[in-house]
Amino acid sequence: MAEITREIGLDASEVPTLDESLLTLSDSEQEFLHKAITSDDTTLKEKILEVQRIAYAEHPYPCIRAFHFVNLMMAANPIYPEVLTAGRNDNTALVDVGCCMGSDVRKIVSDGYPAINVLGVDLRQEFLDLGYRLYGPSRDINFFTSDIFEIPYPVPKAAPADDTPFSSVKDLLQLRGRITHFYTGALFHLFDESTQYALALRVAELLKREPGGVVFGRHQGLVEAGYINDHLGRNRYGHSETSWLLLWKKVFSEIESSEFAEQHVVVNAQLTSGFASHIFQARTQTHMLVWSVKLV
Repeated sequence: MAEITREIGLDASEVPTLDESLLTLSDSEQEFLHKAITSDDTTLKEKILEVQRIAYAEHPYPCIRAFHFVNLMMAANPIYPEVLTAGRNDNTALVDVGCCMGSDVRKIVSDGYPAINVLGVDLRQEFLDLGYRLYGPSRDINFFTSDIFEIPYPVPKAAPADDTPFSSVKDLLQLRGRITHFYTGALFHLFDESTQYALALRVAELLKREPGGVVFGRHQGLVEAGYINDHLGRNRYGHSETSWLLLWKKVFSEIESSEFAEQHVVVNAQLTSGFASHIFQARTQTHMLVWSVKLV
């Protein structure tokens, strides 16, 4: 069984100060934020800086410092149009685990994925509350806190199916085998190798076993798999394109069978250039792994 090691606390002396010059928005991001928050650029910037300051004081993640909570990373994934089309046309559910302030799920709803079938989940209620502070009250999207590592593994095969409406779900275990589209951004890279495997097993347990099921996301990766040279002293593993494919094949071999993994699981992973080292105060240039896992 894969051992789970939780996130470690950060050494406050190593945390860089905020830098508002790092706030950069694409045209599509500006268009979305103008529609979702305010068309006044001055007010928009003030609101973004306010929630960043509050979030960073308690949880000084590099992605908070770099304003990724308003960068629409889900929509940039190559499989996004396919997920969106399926969501518009079929009664499918999408969950974003580690949704932070919920920008990505609000974006996909604005693009036409029915809000009643969209769930935003985070470990920390503070991030969800800051999302309400930034965007206002949620309109039909079900936001709730839940810890994916509390899902037992293996889930007992005799466990009864849960038919709670998606709008009323309050625990990830209620979604076992019910999710068609599963997104996670900047989550896997927080953990060591064994914990990432344990996380992937639980994600796969939630995914509906039928063609069209998709898990997709992005996180820090490496050209050659190994431990990340982390400037904050965390024990984090970086997967390569090759090791990420092998991880998901192993997951579905364990949960289903090696034949299922070989015949029905398609993994795409691309290592991008990432972000300049000064943005994260990292020791080296970062790389981001953008990926999807699809059942066929």
